[in-house]
Amino acid sequence: MTSHQKRPRAAALRASTGLLLILLTAGALRADVVFSGLDDNQEQNVRALSPLASVGCDSARWRVERLYRDSDGAIRDALRALGYYGATITKSLRWDDDCWRAEFDVDVGEAVRFRDVTIAIDGDAASDEDFLGRISAGRPVVDEILDHGRYGRFKSSVLAAAAATGYFDADFEMAAITVDKEARSADLDMRFASGQQYRFGAVSFTAGILREQVLQGYTDIQPGDPFTSQAISELYEALNGSSYFTSVAISTDPLDTAGKTVPVSVELLPAKRRVYSIGGGFTTDTGPHGRLGYADRRINDKGHQFESKLFGSSVKSELNAAYRWPKRDPRREWFSIVTGFQHEDTETSEHDSFKLGFLRSKSVGSGWLQTRYVDYAYEDFTVADQNDTSQLVIVGTNWETAIGRELRRATNGYRLSLDIRGASDSLGSDTSFLQLRGKAKWLRELGDRTRVLARVSVGATAQDDLAELPASVRFFSGGDSSVRGYEFETLGPVDADGEVIGGSHEFDASLEFDWLFRDDWALAAFVDSGDAFNDTDIELSTGVGIGLRWYSPVGPIRLDFAHPLDDPDEDFRIHISLGPDL
Repeated sequence: MTSHQKRPRAAALRASTGLLLILLTAGALRADVVFSGLDDNQEQNVRALSPLASVGCDSARWRVERLYRDSDGAIRDALRALGYYGATITKSLRWDDDCWRAEFDVDVGEAVRFRDVTIAIDGDAASDEDFLGRISAGRPVVDEILDHGRYGRFKSSVLAAAAATGYFDADFEMAAITVDKEARSADLDMRFASGQQYRFGAVSFTAGILREQVLQGYTDIQPGDPFTSQAISELYEALNGSSYFTSVAISTDPLDTAGKTVPVSVELLPAKRRVYSIGGGFTTDTGPHGRLGYADRRINDKGHQFESKLFGSSVKSELNAAYRWPKRDPRREWFSIVTGFQHEDTETSEHDSFKLGFLRSKSVGSGWLQTRYVDYAYEDFTVADQNDTSQLVIVGTNWETAIGRELRRATNGYRLSLDIRGASDSLGSDTSFLQLRGKAKWLRELGDRTRVLARVSVGATAQDDLAELPASVRFFSGGDSSVRGYEFETLGPVDADGEVIGGSHEFDASLEFDWLFRDDWALAAFVDSGDAFNDTDIELSTGVGIGLRWYSPVGPIRLDFAHPLDDPDEDFRIHISLGPDL
């Protein structure tokens, strides 16, 4: 009974509060203050510096008249800041029963422009290309309109550039603007003394976590190098992204003003050494699945790491392990020993495989990761009526890059990968082959709520005999990430009995549009086409459909309804998948 009595009181309180807000808002209505003859930038500055523009209808008449009388000075000050020193103003003030209206017709006149610009840099910075490049963008030039705000920002940028490039004793000896109102011109005389450039001192790290040699590999800073703030930022980003540390703090105090050096002290807190993970999910290709993971981020002070993952489903199960360690530069190069067991049972093939490999990963170019590897692979496989075993020593190189990848809804970006691998019977393999695999995915915003996503996957194999290739080396199409509307890996060449046996080559492509109809929810429409094939006997299978996207905290979850166009009697097939867009 008590709760029922509280509801009318709450409703009455909300109604009273709403009425009070309406009354207060009505009483605080802002009067009309109209400025004509100004462009958008000029009016914005005039309004910001004019007290009258913010006065309401309920203000006392004497206050309005005083501010109106003083408005000429405020308007002229606002325009002088933008380089207009000769403004003329015609104004009027009108009252009615409820409020008042002020009108200002402004003729800004001719702008003051720089007639002479002298900017002298004394000291080491005079020949420092890094420093000079940082101040070039906003540098005043002859015949440019005198904008005091832009000039002030330029002065600030000079000081900021000096601090970023190691000129810690720098200051202005002179910075003066002389305005000739009659000639509508201005002369700038600026003299900046940079002094001597400071240089890096020793870089020290918190002891007891990793060896000094490993930590020094995270920076290119050497004692005696010219100081730059960019080098400090790069050191911070490298350490923070290494997985070794939970906290990174870098100090450059106190400066050695006598020796003109900057000491760098890095304070580190180690991250949790052992990490366990568990997860699960569902996709149409694999059905319900579960994941277990274990990682040791810091086996020893050399930075060695170990990681193991177990994945289980009715279609595919695997256990993988990797032991990895950094080379001289842990930002760019790592070695790994990997091993794993895999069981896969699809509608078209079944195989059990073991892999043992050695790989070297290295950052190359801009954002590219190159991985060179040597794998020993043993496989027991069944494809159609073929039951066989295969032993391969595979040598390959992979290149991969991704721009704009995000856990939630990505906006613009792309992902590219290229893999070249092969085996030879002269090097211990049962057969010889050379294979090229390439994948590309691209997405772009078409507006605030619409995106287009395109992907293509190609593969080509040169081999002596397809029958000698294990199932894991052959190409199959169809499924969640290939051609939707068709079952997982059911598209490809068939034998005399009509059973899919896989192909030497592959081509898959997709085009998709999605529309965000509310936060974290989107509708999609797509068309996929592809096939696995031999030689040039390609017969593309195409699927079309619509989908629903939920951008969950753990990543996008996709529900698709796809219809296979090559089999019009077939019903829609439902596809469920998850993972980043790129």
